[in-house]
Amino acid sequence: MRMTELLTTTPIAQRRSVRGLKKRVLTSFDAGKIIPLSYEWLHREDAVQSGRVRINVQSEMFADGMPMNGIAVNVYAHAVSQACYERFGGSIDEVNKSYAKENGAAGSVVPFFENNKVWNGTSITTVSDSFAKTLDTTANFYGAGSSIYTPDTFLQTMGIHTQSDKYNTTPVEAYNAIVNHRRKARSKSLPLRNAFDHTLAEAFWLNTGYNDIVADFDAKLLDGEVTLQGLTFQAPIKSATALRDINGVQHSATSHTPDGNIYVPSMTGTDIIDEGDMYLFEDIYAELSTGGNATMSLADLDQARKTVAYAKMRSKYDWITDEYVINLLMQGITIPSLLQTQPILIGKKSTMLNFNERFATDGANLDTKVANGSATIDMNISTPRMPYGAVIMYTMEVVPEQLWERSKDPFLYTTDTDTLPNSLRDTLDPQKVQIAKADILDVNHSTPNATFGYQPLNNQWKMDCVRVGGKFYRPANDAYTEDRQKIWGTETLNPTLSESHYLVKDLHKKIFADQVADSFTATIMSDLKVSGNTVFGTSLLESDASSDFDTITTQVDSSRIA
Repeated sequence: MRMTELLTTTPIAQRRSVRGLKKRVLTSFDAGKIIPLSYEWLHREDAVQSGRVRINVQSEMFADGMPMNGIAVNVYAHAVSQACYERFGGSIDEVNKSYAKENGAAGSVVPFFENNKVWNGTSITTVSDSFAKTLDTTANFYGAGSSIYTPDTFLQTMGIHTQSDKYNTTPVEAYNAIVNHRRKARSKSLPLRNAFDHTLAEAFWLNTGYNDIVADFDAKLLDGEVTLQGLTFQAPIKSATALRDINGVQHSATSHTPDGNIYVPSMTGTDIIDEGDMYLFEDIYAELSTGGNATMSLADLDQARKTVAYAKMRSKYDWITDEYVINLLMQGITIPSLLQTQPILIGKKSTMLNFNERFATDGANLDTKVANGSATIDMNISTPRMPYGAVIMYTMEVVPEQLWERSKDPFLYTTDTDTLPNSLRDTLDPQKVQIAKADILDVNHSTPNATFGYQPLNNQWKMDCVRVGGKFYRPANDAYTEDRQKIWGTETLNPTLSESHYLVKDLHKKIFADQVADSFTATIMSDLKVSGNTVFGTSLLESDASSDFDTITTQVDSSRIA
């Protein structure tokens, strides 16, 4: 019989061990993609005590010396918990039952690890064991159109070989979870990738100077709404003309004095506005002033301010799909498991490529020069205990700076002082939003006055732009000029605030001397110290013909005194 009424839920304390995870990876790739460099698996209850990561990236030769625009290198380190994946539905119970191979909520065992699954562009396909086993010996489809079906695009980028007939797809699930998490944070309009898509995802543009432009905005969130009290009265309808019904025949009313017949409000045909799905009668209206009074209290104004404040806080949770989770967070209720159901950013570093330029040394080509770029990034990482297991993945993006050489100069287009900022007018403006026209990025846009997006009021006066002039000036017809060979042009014709504004699409390689081979090479060296419950055996000694243990045993007196 227990002498206490306390029941324990604390797991048995295990002696924690420390294991080292060292890895060195060499790979090549093209710019404009999110490159999976390497990954590590953490068992349940593992934690990274300390970790150092060094990444070196080097470009191939540029055709005509140093590029004129910068090339950014962004490196991310994420910890993706096993609870992140869709099959668990964000339920920690489902993760634990799956690990123990118990039936889940659907009545069957949810696989803790998926295997051999590939997204073929339209549906999820499970590749055969024989196909999976030959991944390492199959022709390299890296970068080819058929790679949408073959998993070697993802695996070969990280230098992984396999001969197994069943391979674990958790690394590619973690990669796509990271990409989707970042896309949700960047814009609601970006499409999400399938969890088993083995192709490399498009990188994100830097979009420096134009991050405040959005495709749509919540007008109610900016304006706020105040409830008017007292609008339950009946208000009379007024009309300048009417139709009078006499014995079923309608006549135009010439007198405003009732005579016992039926009157219908009317308007002349030239005054009616056709709005497509309905008609607008401007001369027929309700006279509210004679029906009653509408009131608005100070409490209503205060409520509107609070509603706007809470709506802004709620917008931070737009990435969460479950409405009840958002409601709990808005009530101030902590959900500890929520952190484990999304990728955790544990490291991020950014830098620009440094360029080295070299001239030819032979007499005939003294004016010929080439250049290449390089950069080094160091990161220190650590994680808390990951109770459900996790993948640590390092990803990298190499993206040229978008110049938007023909972006609009707001002052050059200012010919009236009314278009300049006015502190009194702008302070009293109830909706401090303005339309960003299509020519904001390219004054040669075919529809310059069309709506590109929406931006905060007077946002155009925050300048962050690039101007390229002289012999490098961009021709109106975008004709090729040799002087512009050094500029890695990335702008599209008639830009719109669509997917291509956020993601790198069809980045050309004309700036490189070799336009076929991969343009960049990267090496990653990682050294992690992971503490966990893993039990390791002692170091083994190579034995000879005779056993050292048996030799010592023969010399031991094992007799006992009776």
